[in-house]
Amino acid sequence: MTRRMKQEDTMNEYQKPSAIPVTIIGGFLGAGKTTLLNHVLSENHGVRAAVLVNDFGAINIDAKLVVGVEGETVNLANGCVCCTIRDDLVGACLGLLRRPESPEHLLIELSGVSDPVPVLSTFLETDLGTVFSLSSILTIVDAEQLPGLRGEMGDMARAQIEAADIVVLNKVDLVSSSDLASVKKLVHQMIPGSRIIEVSYGRVPMELVFADAYRPSRPRRRGGSQGHDDHLHSHPFATWDWTSTRPVSLPKLRSALETLPDTVYRCKGIVYLEDLPVFRYVLQMVGKRYHLKETHRWGAEHPRSEIVMIGSRDGIDGEALQRAFDASVGTGDEAQSPILRLVRKIAPELLAEHPPERRDAREPTPDFVSERRTPS
Repeated sequence: MTRRMKQEDTMNEYQKPSAIPVTIIGGFLGAGKTTLLNHVLSENHGVRAAVLVNDFGAINIDAKLVVGVEGETVNLANGCVCCTIRDDLVGACLGLLRRPESPEHLLIELSGVSDPVPVLSTFLETDLGTVFSLSSILTIVDAEQLPGLRGEMGDMARAQIEAADIVVLNKVDLVSSSDLASVKKLVHQMIPGSRIIEVSYGRVPMELVFADAYRPSRPRRRGGSQGHDDHLHSHPFATWDWTSTRPVSLPKLRSALETLPDTVYRCKGIVYLEDLPVFRYVLQMVGKRYHLKETHRWGAEHPRSEIVMIGSRDGIDGEALQRAFDASVGTGDEAQSPILRLVRKIAPELLAEHPPERRDAREPTPDFVSERRTPS
């Protein structure tokens, strides 16, 4: 059996209702990628994550967390696994799919001199794209090191930063406030409007790495700001949420998402669209990249929109966000929505209040994504 056939068999055998999200972690040599991964591997975040690294020796995994070693794979007590890539990213990913329990999230560590784009291409242009989906690209930047990078090293660091959805500015404890401001200005010159998170020792909140790590345990107020949320108490972050039982207009929602301040890092939730009101959509946004994916019909579930945002504590303007998302509520004006106009013309049953439960699997509803950079 050829390698290609083995890969296809693995893809065909893998059955999962949704794709496995992938986080690519890049950054120049010494920026703190390994430190960040150690933080992820040691946290009890409740996500069965797999981490692909280039060198086990650089990952100093706490021995108390290790519950088993199988060749190139280390199994941890919190459900995570750590594997080496060995110059075969596709093979490493397929190996994870063959495990008794496939991962719920995949993190890939790039080498310090790697461009994230070829790795991104692997998921966009191969069969891996059928079972994995890109969640985010995090680029780790050494706040002390970046200004001194010149020549080829400076060009590589710039390419890594330009590919990022979120720039994790690490080691901010080692620079003065004025130097920190200069480094942030430098990053914004490289990629205007970039989302920058300031951390020390690579300690990013798990809510920014894993989409499902933040699960509200209590009813949330409409337009409520949770600046001191229990999940985020150790970080200078805040959350804000918006809820509505009225359907929102897709073009207006896109406008609200695309004009969010760069102090909003992640946005997620469920969305009730007036353009396709019988379907339940899930929203995921990291940095400037967002994706609206249809999951199923609302059925007996009460249609609603529930959107939660995570941003810097001083960067969440609840009143401005309230106005922006209130303005996204639909008015039924098809002149503002080509999709609504098209649905009314060719598939009015999709606007019915109580549509039939069965949908022809050959007629999938569209997903909506923001414009993203694609490899050239």
